[in-house]
Amino acid sequence: MSEKISIVTILHGEKDFIPLIKHNYNLLSNPENHKNYLQELELIIIDDGKENLIEYFTDLENCIYIHLTKDDVSKFMDQIDENYKQPNKLGLQYQRKCSTLPNGFKRDYGCGMTTHDLILHMNMDCVYNKKTIERKINFMKRTNAECIYCDTTLAYDIYGKELYKTISPVKIFESTLFHTKEFWKRKGFLWHDIDYEGKQFHYNNGIDRKMDNFYDTVQLLGIHNLNQYNPVKITLENMKIDIPDLISEINISEHPFVKYIDSMFDKDVNILGISSEFLDNIKNEDWNVNNIKEKWKQSKLSNMIKEINTEFNVLLYGDKNPAWSLFNNISFDVIFLETNKNYDQMSHIILNCKKHEFVNIKGIFIRKSFLES
Repeated sequence: MSEKISIVTILHGEKDFIPLIKHNYNLLSNPENHKNYLQELELIIIDDGKENLIEYFTDLENCIYIHLTKDDVSKFMDQIDENYKQPNKLGLQYQRKCSTLPNGFKRDYGCGMTTHDLILHMNMDCVYNKKTIERKINFMKRTNAECIYCDTTLAYDIYGKELYKTISPVKIFESTLFHTKEFWKRKGFLWHDIDYEGKQFHYNNGIDRKMDNFYDTVQLLGIHNLNQYNPVKITLENMKIDIPDLISEINISEHPFVKYIDSMFDKDVNILGISSEFLDNIKNEDWNVNNIKEKWKQSKLSNMIKEINTEFNVLLYGDKNPAWSLFNNISFDVIFLETNKNYDQMSHIILNCKKHEFVNIKGIFIRKSFLES
C-alpha cells in the first residue's frame, strides 16, 4: 500500500534545530521504518527569519524551502490586517514589531504549497517516533477521520535530560496534527492566530479525532520556549523512548529574548535584570544593562531600582521570590520571566498591575500602551 504525505515545518530562523529537522525527515522517509506502507514524502519549510537558510537543506530529497523576507512579512501582514479587522489586534501589533508572521498564516502558506493528499505538521523542536506516520494513518483509517491530533505529548528537558508530560491548554498540539488536504481546503488556518492555531483549524470542519498515544511526539524544552509549557514529571513503565544523540549537541546559541529585543527596539535599550542567569552571558553594544543579584527586601526593591532608573525597556526577572509592588513603581515595556517556579504568581501580579496594563503574548508580558504606540 502506498501513501503520499506532505510534511510542513514553520521556522523563524531557528538554525540550531536544523539538524533535528533533517534527522526527523530522514527517519520518517526511511522505508525500513514503515514496511506496512510505502510512503512518498515531501518537506515544505516556511521560514520568515532574517537569514535565508536554504543552503542547509539542499541535501534533502523532495524538500522545498521558502524564505519570506522582511518585505514579504510586511506585505502579508497588510493582507492579514485587511482580512481580519478587529480580532487579536494587540497580538498582530506584536508580530509587526517582531517582523514575524503569525503561526496561523505560515501553516496555511505551507499547506498551500503541498502537492500530496495527506499533511503532517512537524515542529522544528520535536522528536518524532519512526512509526509516527504509520500509526497516524492506521488510526485515521480505523476512525474514518479527516484530521487527527493529540492533546498531550512527552517533553524532554535538554539540560536536565529528563522526560515529562505536557498537556495543551487548548486540547491540541499543532506538532501532532495530521489531516487530509481536503480538510484544510474547507477552512484553513486563521491567518491572525499567532499561536494555538490548531484549535480553530480542527473545530467544526469535518470528522476529527483525538489520538490518545502521546509518546510519538516529544517536545524539547529549552530556553527557546521558556514558559510555554507546564511539564509534569512522568515515569514510563515498559516503554522505551528513543532520544537521538544529536539532542545533546543542540546548543541554543541565542536566548529568545535577544531576537525579540533586537526586533522590537532601536538602539540604546535599557535592560534590567533581577537575579538573571542569562544577562551576564549576553553582550550587545547597543544595550545598557544592569543586573541586581544581591538579596533584596520587598520594601526596598523599588528604591534600589530607582537609583538606577525609573523607566526600562526590558525586565528579565529570574528571582524565585515574587515582587509585589515593583510594577506600580517602575515602568517596563516588556517583561520576561526566567523561571517557572513562581510563574503563576508573578503572572497574576503583572497582569493585575493598576498603573500599567500588560498583556501576555506567547509567554511575554508587554505593556499595552507600548504595543499601541
